[in-house]
Order: sequence, then structure tokens, then C-alpha cells
Amino acid sequence: MEIGRWITERLPWNDVALFHVKEAPEPDGYNFIFLGGGVYNEQVDKVLVQYAETHLTALEKKKIALFAVCMDTRGVYMKGRFWGGWLYLSPLLEALENITPIYADILHGEINPKNLSEKDRALLMHFYTKILKRDVDDVPYRTLMNKAEVWEFVEKTMVRMKGRY
Repeated sequence: MEIGRWITERLPWNDVALFHVKEAPEPDGYNFIFLGGGVYNEQVDKVLVQYAETHLTALEKKKIALFAVCMDTRGVYMKGRFWGGWLYLSPLLEALENITPIYADILHGEINPKNLSEKDRALLMHFYTKILKRDVDDVPYRTLMNKAEVWEFVEKTMVRMKGRY
């Protein structure tokens, strides 16, 4: 939720509401929606995708900005395909069908062992122990979260909302 708080700090409006998607209300009462969050199992959290699918009709009438929060914002090409980066947003974009967001971005996040699924923990442990050859008992906490980057995302979104690029 820290990135959500940083987004709200930079918005030019006084009446901004911040919700975890699990508690988010119907989008009908809002003009602009930032929809995004952490990456788990190689995509934005599935709860975000479910929210978009459930509220698709209401979201068609809204201005929307999307974001994913992850450690690897660039992604890589390996074993004949692309991994990570912008692909993390693909399931959310597909759920939105013909809705074109005003703006979207991939923001740096953190790895917090307390919040990992067992699958993510196993994948990260494999990465740390087998690929990086580190002697670790658990996934280390690591953050690349950057308030200036988040504020820049908001500023670019506001510019695009005004029809400028």
C-alpha cells in the first residue's frame, strides 16, 4: 500500500480514496481509477484481474491508469521467449478487453518474504541458491521502491489525462 499512498500524495485532488483491491468498492462513484499492485506468479495479483473482469462495464466509463510493482521492471529474453517486465501487466490488459488505459507503467517494488506465496518462495530460493549460488536459508528482504519514480508515474498520467504526450 506504500506505493498507493505515494500515488495519492502526488494527485492534484483533495478527495482521493485508497483501497486494497480486495476492499475496493464499485468503480461507479469514481472518475479516475489507478489499478495496480504487486506481481505474484509472473503476473499482477490475480485479484486485480478479477476486479477488472467483475467491473468491466463500469470501468468502460472511467479513466484508468495501470501499474505493476516488481523488482525487474525491464524483463528479459531467455529460452526463446520474453519474461517479466511489461508482460506482468498482460493479464490485466486482457481482462480490460477493449478499454485503453490513459497510461500504464511498471514500478520498482520489493521482495518481502512475509508476503510470498509458497511457489514464489520456491522460485526465489532456486534463483538465489542455484543460479546466484548464495548460501541463504530464506529469501532476503530487498527493496527498490522509489517515491520519485512513483511521483513521475502520476505526473505522466496527469499529462496524458489532459490529452498531451
